Amino acid sequence: MKGYCLIAVAIVMLIFFQKEPVYTVIIVGTGLAIYLYYKAKKSGKGVVGSFFSGQQSAQDRNFDDLLTLMMLQQLVSSNPQNNTASKQISEESRKRRDEIEKTQREVLDLLSND
Repeated sequence: MKGYCLIAVAIVMLIFFQKEPVYTVIIVGTGLAIYLYYKAKKSGKGVVGSFFSGQQSAQDRNFDDLLTLMMLQQLVSSNPQNNTASKQISEESRKRRDEIEKTQREVLDLLSND
């Protein structure tokens, strides 16, 4: 019976995915997160402990924390490549706006001459 329910849910999600893919991904992600949280609470190891089981020394934990902080710093820090890309995009959009304004002025001038 449980297998039939899971198959039915999978079919419904596939049908819904055809209509609204973003909402389907959100629903599936939320359901998976709730399921993993429930399993972690049930095992009693905690949320993170259920995924990374095993004994760790204090030095290993400190090293893991250091790596995590370094990854977060890389994500948060401003990357020069991203800045140049955003500058290029803003420059292109400014040029496009200038062209549109120029075209508008030309059209208004043509209309006002009549």
